[in-house]
Amino acid sequence: MPQDDPDVKIFNAQTEIKEINEKIEKVYARLGRELYQKDGGEGFPLIRAELDMLVANQAAAREKLQMAKDEKAIKEKAAEEERARQEINNCPNCGTFNPDGTKFCCECGTRLQGPEQVAQKRFCTSCGNEIAPGQRFCTGCGTKVE
Repeated sequence: MPQDDPDVKIFNAQTEIKEINEKIEKVYARLGRELYQKDGGEGFPLIRAELDMLVANQAAAREKLQMAKDEKAIKEKAAEEERARQEINNCPNCGTFNPDGTKFCCECGTRLQGPEQVAQKRFCTSCGNEIAPGQRFCTGCGTKVE
């Protein structure tokens, strides 16, 4: 998989967080052995500085993970929108792709649905569950839908 793939970025960020967490645990153990509880690390400034650096690195890695997840969500949404757009432009009879604005299939002549004729997806306002056409109640939470 390419390094710019969102799944690879997520895996790498999660691995980095795991490695940093292991290092943090080792530093805490060292601090504990040197009576960390006694003075909160103030008596051991080098170890405390190392811990502070690791905590900062952990926060940066978590930010990278969130950015990779956000990027993945954006790409997935764009891909879904493109699939939906192509569905509208594909002939339901022969599957041929037709340019935007085409009313009849350029291959077989079947009348095509325009975007205004395609039913919009509906979602429950309470739980976000998708509402199938004709449903009056959400199957996820039972809320009445308009």
